[in-house]
Amino acid sequence: MNTFIKVTITAVLAVITLASCSNKQSLQEYYVDNQENGDFILVDVPTSLLGKNVEALTEEQQKVFKTVRKINLMAYQTKSGDTAAMQIERDKVKDILTSDDYEELMKASGDMGQMRLYFKGEEEAIDEVIFFGADENKGFVLARLLGNDMNIGDMMRMAESLNKSDIDVSQFGSIMEVFENQ
Repeated sequence: MNTFIKVTITAVLAVITLASCSNKQSLQEYYVDNQENGDFILVDVPTSLLGKNVEALTEEQQKVFKTVRKINLMAYQTKSGDTAAMQIERDKVKDILTSDDYEELMKASGDMGQMRLYFKGEEEAIDEVIFFGADENKGFVLARLLGNDMNIGDMMRMAESLNKSDIDVSQFGSIMEVFENQ
């Protein structure tokens, strides 16, 4: 009887362990795996860059701003017309973003390519906002906004106020080149 219980407990623990392990790559792992890859342009944006004029923001805007911890930007630019390599990387990102972890908030397409906005967490307590923009011939851009208990409505209002503020965007030049005419 003791052997049966030991075998049953061992089997249950093995099933739980295997079920909890996922072979699917996370967005963070994808980002880290490609940090040294010369095909990618990576920029970590400190919130201090965005908040040069934090004191000029309203109290509500400052509260929203403080929920943002970090911003990661990643771009892959198609080189010499080699769209196959770009499409492989783009499909990896799409696969990660279509997992159960992310919820699509919005999508659009037009002359500049396709754009999708995702979030991770609860609607009133978002942990991560993802912008994914791709052009079949030029490449893709992935922006991750990481925070604590962010609210999408508050973030949209904050984005509007940042558009009116004095932000030094010179550090983003290499990222934006992905979508410029080649």
